[in-house]
Formats: sequence, C-alpha cells, structure tokens
Amino acid sequence: MLLQRSELTALLNYLYEKNPYFEIKTKVVGSILAVDLEDDTVRIYLDEREFDDRAFKYENLLPDASNYKTALLSAGILKPRNLDETFNEIVKEFKKSMYDRPRPLYISFDTNAFINRTSYHFQTFAERNKSVLGAFIVAEGVKLELFSEKTGKYSEFELRELITRDKKFKEFINQSKVIDRILKIGRAEFNRFRRSVRFEEIPSERGDNEIVRALREFSKMRDCDVWLITFDKTMYEISAGHGIKPLLLEVPSIKKEKIRTEWENVRDLIYTAAVIFGVITISGIDIFGIWRGKNPIDWDNECVKVSVKDEKLERDLKILREIKEISNLV
Repeated sequence: MLLQRSELTALLNYLYEKNPYFEIKTKVVGSILAVDLEDDTVRIYLDEREFDDRAFKYENLLPDASNYKTALLSAGILKPRNLDETFNEIVKEFKKSMYDRPRPLYISFDTNAFINRTSYHFQTFAERNKSVLGAFIVAEGVKLELFSEKTGKYSEFELRELITRDKKFKEFINQSKVIDRILKIGRAEFNRFRRSVRFEEIPSERGDNEIVRALREFSKMRDCDVWLITFDKTMYEISAGHGIKPLLLEVPSIKKEKIRTEWENVRDLIYTAAVIFGVITISGIDIFGIWRGKNPIDWDNECVKVSVKDEKLERDLKILREIKEISNLV
C-alpha cells in the first residue's frame, strides 16, 4: 500500500500495538537506529565513521554518512547545536512592532536549509511559541538547485551486485539516485512552505554569489533587512560580505546516543530514511522510498510503499483519509 508522510502516523499506531520498540534496518548496513514509542526515544547505533566503514563498498550507489545525517536532520531527530538560539532570535524580531523595528525583516533559506526542512522546523517552533510568522523570501537560484537532476537514475547493470544480494533492489531500477532523492525532499518542503506562509520569490541565477546578490538587491529596493539561514560556511561568508545577515546553523556530528523525541519526528524519520536509503525494514515490514513505477505525483505527495496487509491498519487509514478530506472541504 502507498502511504503519504502524514499517514505514517497510522503505521506508528499499528506498530505500537504490536510492539512499541523496533529497529530501523537497511539492506546493506543493517540496524542503524532503534525507536521506543513508549519512551519517546530514538537510539543511534552507528557514528559517522562506523557507518561509512559498513557502507563504503557501495559508495555512489547507496547513502554515505553525510546522507545518513541528512535523514536525521530532516526528521528533526538530530538538531543543530544553535537551533533554538537562532529560532528565538528570529521570533524576537518578528514580535517587534513597526516602531521598535522600522525596517521590515525577511527570512530566507538556502538549498540545504530546505533539504534539512529547517523551514518546517522553524514554522513548528514559532507556532508552539505563539509567534506571528513574518515574511519570507527565497531567491530563484535556490529553487533551481532543488528542482535540478544531478546524478540520473539507476540502471539494472549497476545494481546487479545489489540485486544478487537482495532481490528487493530490483525496485531501484530506473529510479533516482541518492543525491536526487535528497533534493526531492527539499523540493517537497519548498512547495509545502510556499503554500503555508507569506512567501516571495525573486529572480536569480544558481550559485551562492548570484543568490546573495539577488537578496542584497531586494533589501535595497524594499528598504528591508534580509537574514539568511544556511548550513554552509561559504554561503555565510559571502552573505556577510554583501550586507545580508547570515544565520549559520552548527551541525553536530552523529554519535551513539539515545535522543528524546516525539512521534511526529519518528513519523518523519521513517519517511526520510525510506527515501534516502531507498528501502528500510521495520518489524519485518519493508518500507520503500523508491520503487518501480514511482511517479512525480507520488513524489509530490511524499508517498512511500509499505509491504503490509492488515485489515485494522487499512480501516484506520480509511478513517484518517476521510477526516482529511472533510477538513479540506471546510
């Protein structure tokens, strides 16, 4: 069955009733994470070096440690060290009146910020802190990067060894490779964010310098301040040099630890891990982020394919979808 990201909560309920503790396994590296839904925790089994030691044989075909980190960041399991400090700084500015802040403030994001779903995490943070969401701006160069295709699709020939190892890798044939799948996560977040906030796009070419120049020109034209959220030290330096205030998020390294989290983050972890790894296994259930025949609509709807048949799960999903349909009509 196909489930959208938001519908994976029904799968979590199903898993909770069976056994609230489960491991997230990949076909090559093995068990990478353990989830305890009763304790609201995720345990990380492998640090970055250990992960790369296991994944090295299939470099360029399967995810490396940096991609593993993206799955954790995007889901909100792993958080930048200065995330709350940065978000609080923005919220404080958004709450100011026009007398306290004569120049309007626009927040912008670079490509990696959308991939890591920082826009979503900020929106959630602001809503929980009952903050009015301000104005946002994104240079077209960021959109062009997110909507590009960089590495092409898997051929049956290059997957032959993996298919010999596990027939489920046949589902990867003619589907996007790792980097392009990660870009699709950012693309879906870009589209979601654009629909949900005051959002402006301004023309620019691709490339850090072009993106920052466009933001600087916008700042001059509107007589406003622009702050740019980035994970990239080069982008930080370029922005500072052009009068755009950069907010550099400090990414922690992956270490073996237990992290307290929420069900919503676990739901997102299942989605991001399935997409980035292509397929994961949870409690004997295979969850495919890519499969033969996955189409652009499936990507836009953030769908995964789940290899389980259960009447109660199907009934719960039907109710969930009916509620969603009714809420969309209101």
